[in-house]
Amino acid sequence: MRRLLPLWLLAAVPLLHGRPVEIRTSDLPWAIVNTGYHFAIETGVNARCPDSDVVLSLSDGTLPHGIEMRGGYLLGIPKETGIFHFSVRAANNCSAVVKALELVVTGKPILRVYPQELTYEVRAGQAGAAPLTVQVSATWPDLPYSIGIDAPWLTQKVQAGVAPDAGSGLRSDVVSLGVDAKNLAPGVYRTSVRFSTWLGANSPAVPVTLKVVAAE
Repeated sequence: MRRLLPLWLLAAVPLLHGRPVEIRTSDLPWAIVNTGYHFAIETGVNARCPDSDVVLSLSDGTLPHGIEMRGGYLLGIPKETGIFHFSVRAANNCSAVVKALELVVTGKPILRVYPQELTYEVRAGQAGAAPLTVQVSATWPDLPYSIGIDAPWLTQKVQAGVAPDAGSGLRSDVVSLGVDAKNLAPGVYRTSVRFSTWLGANSPAVPVTLKVVAAE
């Protein structure tokens, strides 16, 4: 007659059979050519070997010229563009594991916005007009961006705040811009909405015109 394992032992089986060391990093942030790069490769150990230091080393492949692996970090100033494939080995006193990674080195990210300008028209005393949208995309996937608005009468609602990822079905992120004109006198008001990203190559601006016409 086969004996069943107690529940507490069954719960421990996945832990006992798990890898003593692992490389948790899967995706590396893109690097900009001739710009400093510094990223820590995340590792982990389980209860079988909790106090053992993990040592990282390059196992196979080639890093971009100017980038090196030092103390668990990829760091340096890449001097060439391209897609670089390499493998990292993580080892401690209990075991070792190798994982393939990819590093993309390219130029600074470029933001693209559409349309190039927005125009609203409302009657004096009205709360506002129907919102208009700006589509934001970028040469980098999953790129966070910021929006700068100076006019108090212009409001914003951002869909995600990042350019779509390469695997996304979306071609652009959407920013909805509305106006609050209830306290504005008749006239023409102008401002611009500026889009930017960290270390971006550009900072596109969308001119906005608001026409407040006298009530009949």
